[in-house]
Amino acid sequence: MKSNTMGILAVAFVWFTTHFGGGFASGRQLVDFFVAYGWYALFTPILSLAIVTAMLYYAWSFAVTYNTFDYRAWGNKYFQPFEAVFSNAYEVMYILILLIASAVAFATGGTVMNQILGTPYITNTVIVAVFIFFLTIFGADMVRKAASTMAVIIIAGMTIIYVGNLITNFPKLFEIIRTAPSPHGFTDALWASLKYAGFQACAMGAYIAVADALKTREDARKASVWGFIINAGILWLATAGVLLHFPSILQEKVPVLYVAAHGGGGTFGTAIVSLLIFLAVISTGVSLIFGGARRIVALWGRTRGASVAGDRKVNIVASLIYVLITWAIALFGLIPLVAKGYGYMGTLSLPLLILPVIIIGLFRSKDWGKDESSEGTPED
Repeated sequence: MKSNTMGILAVAFVWFTTHFGGGFASGRQLVDFFVAYGWYALFTPILSLAIVTAMLYYAWSFAVTYNTFDYRAWGNKYFQPFEAVFSNAYEVMYILILLIASAVAFATGGTVMNQILGTPYITNTVIVAVFIFFLTIFGADMVRKAASTMAVIIIAGMTIIYVGNLITNFPKLFEIIRTAPSPHGFTDALWASLKYAGFQACAMGAYIAVADALKTREDARKASVWGFIINAGILWLATAGVLLHFPSILQEKVPVLYVAAHGGGGTFGTAIVSLLIFLAVISTGVSLIFGGARRIVALWGRTRGASVAGDRKVNIVASLIYVLITWAIALFGLIPLVAKGYGYMGTLSLPLLILPVIIIGLFRSKDWGKDESSEGTPED
């Protein structure tokens, strides 16, 4: 069987570039969900990503087995016989996280461009929206190619910034562990970590939309493993880097700019960070809005016929609708969207998405595909 390495890595990179959104790139969500709880931030990010990895493995395996790459079709089949509850609940959560995450992308881009260039915030968000719109309308293959390219650049840039920061400030890490009291207890840190996993899981629809690059369940397993290595590794590196500046960094609107300025990078570091943030907001917006636009097209297909799925004009209109709505939400600003919006979505996602997906996967995955195999086997 021909190797599908490129497809596997492409899906893993889409996960990473979607995860590495405005809140991650700015460092704001790292502060709100990990660093604000002190030295617990050295292991809680790994826990969060382990939970998301388990969920995505089952989600991708099922999508590949039953060819369900629209998240609604996936949910209706995956959650049977309780799809009326869980599939509808996820529909609402995915729409909400799409709106919030894309709005955070616009807000982050607008805030950073304002701080670096001095250009008006609203004008900056319009520029970001235009970039996202044009990348979104070219389909799943373009989304995967753009994600793979941006992932390589982002990983390289993040490594330069945060490894340099760790080398410059590493002695401070032991001092923080030894002397800095955590503002909250372990239970609070654990709960914040679970909420982080929860709102990251809400983007599952975007990951399912590009999973048609996977051919087998083994591909799904490999994509999950590579996705965990990439996402958990970069998340830990970034979180540890931000933790080095605890507690002074807690009130920074864009913590990563503070890291760049105090991590030995100087002007060069600030320039790299600015590029990474721009790539981050574009990559997240593209992945999420593409997944949402695909759902709009599927809904229109029910009333106008299945042919609308291949209609370029319909896909452009669907993408434009999502871009305009999320751009408008971005006007609320960055910190409230990250701290409150993501927190609420994480809380909802734990009982209504993560637990059901993992439990169903644990008990039913061994039987996936058997029903279709038996139907296709002629009787003796």
